[in-house]
Amino acid sequence: MPYKNALSGELPIQVKVFPDVMSHHYISTTNELQNLLHQLRDVPVIAYDTEFISENRYYPQLCLIQIAAGEIQALIDPFSVGSLEAFWELLCDDRHEIVVHACRSEMEFCYRAIHRLPNKLFDVQVAAGFLCNDYPAGYGTLLERFLKISLSKAESRTVWDKRPLTALQIEYALGDVHYLEQLSQTLQTRLAEKKRIGWYANEMERIKQFLQNSFETPRWRSLPKISALKPRELAILREIWFWRENIAKKRNLPSSRILRDDLVVELARRGTSDEKRIAAVRGMQRSDAPRILPEISAAVNRALALSPEEYPPPSDRFSFPQYSVMAQLLYAALCSICQQNNISPQLVGGLGDIRELIAAELGTLPPEIKPSLLKGWRSELVGSLLGDLINGRTTIQIKRNSPENPLSFVKG
Repeated sequence: MPYKNALSGELPIQVKVFPDVMSHHYISTTNELQNLLHQLRDVPVIAYDTEFISENRYYPQLCLIQIAAGEIQALIDPFSVGSLEAFWELLCDDRHEIVVHACRSEMEFCYRAIHRLPNKLFDVQVAAGFLCNDYPAGYGTLLERFLKISLSKAESRTVWDKRPLTALQIEYALGDVHYLEQLSQTLQTRLAEKKRIGWYANEMERIKQFLQNSFETPRWRSLPKISALKPRELAILREIWFWRENIAKKRNLPSSRILRDDLVVELARRGTSDEKRIAAVRGMQRSDAPRILPEISAAVNRALALSPEEYPPPSDRFSFPQYSVMAQLLYAALCSICQQNNISPQLVGGLGDIRELIAAELGTLPPEIKPSLLKGWRSELVGSLLGDLINGRTTIQIKRNSPENPLSFVKG
């Protein structure tokens, strides 16, 4: 059955292959990279993607970089090309718009290399969230929806660190960037038609700031179930976390392979450096206990030696009533507003954001916290209306004849 496109009506999806799959540049030396960067210097738009392996590693291993810019199609082999610093600098020099899909991984490689992110960054996944109810959507889904193109995903689970690459791997890798610029142009046109370019730009700045913070800030505060820990316990947790991360980084293993998150939190809660008591915690009965128990004990002792002034401050995850019934009702209203405006509710906010808004309106949220739904484009789209619902300035009516979109909002 053909897929119905909102702009062009019902059209069959085109299954694309690349008969010119060998017409790309394969960049495997420093000189070839320099020549490619010279060719890219004056192009306005660069589509960029990566292939990497993250399983059983501390940092993802970059295996391939894909580039499409005008007539240029290139694959960069990070295993043989030498330093990539000049490439990352090119992405961040503000002369090009960098087009990506789901930018986090691509931006992490860039940021870890030069501690910068591109200013002119266009993420087709985020842009599409402002135009349809599906977010986050895969690249193939977006191509089918907006360009009526279908790509083979036969190599999505391939082994990217083996050389030479096969023709199928090359076709798959080039497919991930070949249509990115065309897709971005279509999305930008649609955003302009709906007057949402400003919304998108605001959201991308927020995302870039979030990514930069996540790349820079030690993530020990993101461990689960730590909001109730006291400052002394947080100090212990922090020391154990840094011990774990250092070991994981040296051994190039996932952190959880060194010590699970729940065990880090439990050891911090118990607050003991006694090796026997540490060993008695369920989950600590392991073959490497003779080696790690003294190291964990030393980490706990480092925390215990701190003065109270050196303890980390309590978690800033403020607690307030959950308002479960009201939150569910208002989330249904949020979803209805999003459906009426053809925008993804997952991009706008979830139940946690709704509860935060309710707490602000009812005076149980700390005054220094401003709910995300009352900021920027979210306030314009849903925040003000939800605030009116909470305060009785707007009511909800159910439309019997519109079961797919049954809610309407009446002022007064």
